[in-house]
Amino acid sequence: MTPQQLRWRNAMIIGGGVGLVAAYGANNWWQDGFQGSFRSVSEGWFGQSTQNGGADKLGHAFFSYAGARVLTAAFSAAGNDADSASKLGALWSLGVMTGVEVLDGFSKKYRFSSEDALMNLAGAAAGYIMERNPKLDALVDFRLHYRPSESGNFNIGGDYSGQTYLLAIKASGVPSLRAHSMLRYFELAVGYGTRGFESPPQFERSRNFYFGVSLNLSELLSQTAYRGNRQPTPIQRTTDVFFELIQLPGTAVPLAKHPL
Repeated sequence: MTPQQLRWRNAMIIGGGVGLVAAYGANNWWQDGFQGSFRSVSEGWFGQSTQNGGADKLGHAFFSYAGARVLTAAFSAAGNDADSASKLGALWSLGVMTGVEVLDGFSKKYRFSSEDALMNLAGAAAGYIMERNPKLDALVDFRLHYRPSESGNFNIGGDYSGQTYLLAIKASGVPSLRAHSMLRYFELAVGYGTRGFESPPQFERSRNFYFGVSLNLSELLSQTAYRGNRQPTPIQRTTDVFFELIQLPGTAVPLAKHPL
């Protein structure tokens, strides 16, 4: 593959991704249009009196992180070396998420939030760090567990009261535990989620810290369906990325729940 061909592939990934985000935003965020003046607001962080109890802030970090991880995989598949792919993935994610936040500042409905912008930066940086540190990536996952809130609408990106964000510590990332035939499939997980912050509110607002165990579906598939392949196929790489980011309902069990 020539350098020109690689540049074209990269441009297609960048342009396609921007187009998808723009189309989604036009249909879900900016239906009311824009205005000429730029407006900002201080939204706070994780307090009980904030609009979403901080779940929206973790949402910005997570989706920036997820964008960096997914786009790194895409740039790698396009033919970029590991260092270039991870830089392009993180920069694309940060650039697009920052662009969305700036457009919010000009929209009629929303405002620019410096807190959101900082969480976008933190998420993209975390994605880059994970990509450049395989041992850390093998040990820790940052995931979203989604169960629709009482509003009843399935909206994984905007239903903050249905989101729980998890940090999973994987047994498969610890050599002594990875050698165990059963323990290798389990994880310790800590999480944060809110309930009752949907609009209009239907229940008492709560912010909750979780501690529990979860199932490492990537490791389970690797040792069963994929038969321990040392050279993962494109399908396996795709499922690995998905399960590194999404905790499916029924695969995480909270052992303790602490209201904050």
